Amino acid sequence: MRDRALPSNRYGHFSEDGREYLVTDPRAPRPWSNVVANPRAGLAVSHTGSGFSWIDNSQLATITRWQQDLVSDRSGKFLYVRDADSGAAWSLSPSPTWAPLERYACRHGLGYTVFESAHEGVSAEWTLFVDAEEAAEIWIVSVRNDSPHPKRLELTAALEWCMGISPSPRREFARLFLETWPDESRRAVFARSHMWDVPSARWGHWNTSFPYVSAFAASDAVSDMQGDKAELLGRYGVWSAPAGLGEPRWRARFGRHEDAVAALRVPMALPAGGSARTGFVLATGASPEEAAALLARFATAAAADAAIERVRAGWLDRLAAHRIETPDASVDVLVNDWVRYQAISARLWGRCGYYQQSGAFGFRDQLQDSQVWLTIDPAKTRTQIALHASHQFADGSAYHWWHPLTEQGLVTKMTDDRLWLPFVAASYLRETRDLSILDDPAPFLDAGPAPLAEHVLRAFRVSFGKTSPRGIPIIGAGDWNDGLSAMGLEGRGESFWLGHFLAGLLGEWSGIWERAGRPELSREFAGRRETLAAAVNAHGWDGAWYLRGTLDDGTPLGSSRDRVGRIFLNAQTWAILSDTAPPDRAAACMRAVREHLVSGAGALLLAPAFDRPAPEIGYITRYAPGLRENGGVYTHAAVWAIAAAAKARDGELVGRLLDAMNPSTKDPEAYWAEPYVLPGNVDGPDSPHGGRGGWTWYTGSAAWLHRIVAEWVLGVRPEWDGLRFDPCLPPGWSSARMRRPFRGAVCEIEIERGGRPGLEVDGKVIEGNLLAPPEKGRTVRVAVRIS
Repeated sequence: MRDRALPSNRYGHFSEDGREYLVTDPRAPRPWSNVVANPRAGLAVSHTGSGFSWIDNSQLATITRWQQDLVSDRSGKFLYVRDADSGAAWSLSPSPTWAPLERYACRHGLGYTVFESAHEGVSAEWTLFVDAEEAAEIWIVSVRNDSPHPKRLELTAALEWCMGISPSPRREFARLFLETWPDESRRAVFARSHMWDVPSARWGHWNTSFPYVSAFAASDAVSDMQGDKAELLGRYGVWSAPAGLGEPRWRARFGRHEDAVAALRVPMALPAGGSARTGFVLATGASPEEAAALLARFATAAAADAAIERVRAGWLDRLAAHRIETPDASVDVLVNDWVRYQAISARLWGRCGYYQQSGAFGFRDQLQDSQVWLTIDPAKTRTQIALHASHQFADGSAYHWWHPLTEQGLVTKMTDDRLWLPFVAASYLRETRDLSILDDPAPFLDAGPAPLAEHVLRAFRVSFGKTSPRGIPIIGAGDWNDGLSAMGLEGRGESFWLGHFLAGLLGEWSGIWERAGRPELSREFAGRRETLAAAVNAHGWDGAWYLRGTLDDGTPLGSSRDRVGRIFLNAQTWAILSDTAPPDRAAACMRAVREHLVSGAGALLLAPAFDRPAPEIGYITRYAPGLRENGGVYTHAAVWAIAAAAKARDGELVGRLLDAMNPSTKDPEAYWAEPYVLPGNVDGPDSPHGGRGGWTWYTGSAAWLHRIVAEWVLGVRPEWDGLRFDPCLPPGWSSARMRRPFRGAVCEIEIERGGRPGLEVDGKVIEGNLLAPPEKGRTVRVAVRIS
């Protein structure tokens, strides 16, 4: 079925099965990273070896210190080798020594990263991962002497402790509270901080302890341990050449008065052709005893091997139930594995990327990300919905984001956040038809528990109360586009995009309320939808496309009369997705998108870019032209454009946009970013670096790309009464396949062009293109024929 192999470039390529990306040139244009996580702990690591580790919150509870510098990328946790006879020393990843390795590869995989190297007659393999469940980061190190002579080697594993907030705004202040101590019996260095830069409601600022203790341990005997950075690196020393590596013995310093690091030196004698294996564990717990117990669990080679196998098997199993196959192997690799891994590991569990350590739950963000679970583990989507409902106020408003651990949240005048709760709840109901979720109790932030149905209703009610005299939703301090931060600060600016979005939700929930036995709400919502759609069409149409909104003073934004910011993507795509645009206007919207917004990197969020600050609009205008929301491809919205094109039955545009967003086919010299995950944004044509990717990993587009390829490109969409089959394949695709769970059954689906359009289920022709839910436990075979 596939007509081309997986793409590669001068810096690397996919493995044969696509589940690893091998970086083979350490001088990639920018750090190509991996975000490795379980639901509690994780690490981010680049192809050079730089990165950081965390527990529970990747910003507030960072274990190891890291300096975000994507040019030099020389900060993180490092593993050195020194030949005790020759004195040569190098690192097993390119950074920080940047030795001229004879052989190098970094294999980023689903749940792990491996560095392979050869230098000075020594071959090595260093694997980093976190256990599938525990807050334990495990390193497996294999070393072989390829020379004809015996070698006396010294492996030094080193890291700098953070034990608190990252990035630390006051490093020289924060380090005054760190404490380290050695534990020779466990071959470990322990660390804790007596100050956490998070205010205490009871004790004030700078007056509470970091709630974790970490320990870094070797699995084999160590000759030296160190807890002080100055002793390890030497006076004015650098990580690229630590003076301590060449010293026969270390003057160990620990306690509360040093510059806290952990370094462990493991001697290794290898005969010619001989090999050895060792390991290290970074464990974190609520107490020294908890951390020590984790060290003991993972200290042996057998335990480390079992842990990595659980991680590998866990990801294979997690992603196995829902798979696609298309003529484009690179699309299959991205959609089946990498973007779902990205959505789960980076967005839901780690909540970070190499460009951003967030740690927080965005009310709208992780709700949308949780849709990645809908077809493979819908109970996890349900859990996420409940979590977000519990971060809603009794009046229906919600935090913009909140931090786990502290539960501190941001209250804003954003007007869309609250509506993503009914959006994702409706997506769950379409997938499962399980109305019992409406009875799930969750507390309000300022009141007792209420059923989810009440949380949803209050989100709508507060939105109904925030409309302009013309009946258009007000925009407040932003409406998904945070950068439109000043349009409605006085409470009068309008959002036509939010009007389309809300109208779509009203129609969806009118049907849900009817099925839930609340016909009065069903009628009310149907009436509100009709009124809102009429208002949007009466006031929001600019002649060839929809306006984005109006400012507080009534000035339109996104009009053909504007010099910059003339047309915005979301107002066009959601007019189609929410069925608020009449057919002639829907067609005009797609023509406008094609003419003004489609680029070689995807659909631009707006055009032309703003070229000077406009404080009455918001901080979006302060970005350089073509960057991020200001005229760049903001991939979250660009993925929605693929869905709109499919709904408009424009297969050519579907293929064009899908190809444009595919990172694996880009020229790395122009694109810079990782070829295996999606970026948050790509520079637009108003940037001198048009086509350059940025802010990778931490983007909501990852979960959305999987959903849109499955539901709109391949066209297999859940509806209340079954699965709808409505493909819109790119012209070059003659067929596609999908294996998909649905309400306890499994559908094996084959889509082919040619012959008489229609649907066959287990060899029998059925009328229409809707498949009623099969019996639970059954596997049905569905043949979809399209013209």
